[in-house]
Amino acid sequence: MAKKDLHTLIRVRKWDVDEKQRGLAVLLRQEESVIERQMALEADIKREMAFTAEAPTEQRFTLSAYLQRCDGYRVQLNAMLQEIRRRVAEAQEELAEAFRQLKPIEETQKMRDAEEEKEENRLEQENLDEIGLNLHRRREQRMF
Repeated sequence: MAKKDLHTLIRVRKWDVDEKQRGLAVLLRQEESVIERQMALEADIKREMAFTAEAPTEQRFTLSAYLQRCDGYRVQLNAMLQEIRRRVAEAQEELAEAFRQLKPIEETQKMRDAEEEKEENRLEQENLDEIGLNLHRRREQRMF
């Protein structure tokens, strides 16, 4: 009965580890998305700068307002990225803790399984020895 309880505990701990891995994966995808948005913003700024460089002087006055808006967006993206990275670090620590809780239970179960297998092998060998001994006795009884 205790063996089944330990397997149940292992299953629950593995589920916890899987949930934490999924949560971490979501955060990593969010981080990747913010980084992609940062790269897209920088590409947009470069494109706008190249376009403005070729534009007549009277059309260049909107560039400063655009760059100010982009700077605000850049600051916002950097703040989002820092927050996501903080949450990623927390999620990684929680995942590591979940692994630390799972590992000793798995090792204990491995030892129990090995002991149980060893006991089963010992009992099987005793039965085989007894069968062999009985066969030997019968042969000797037939000889006399």
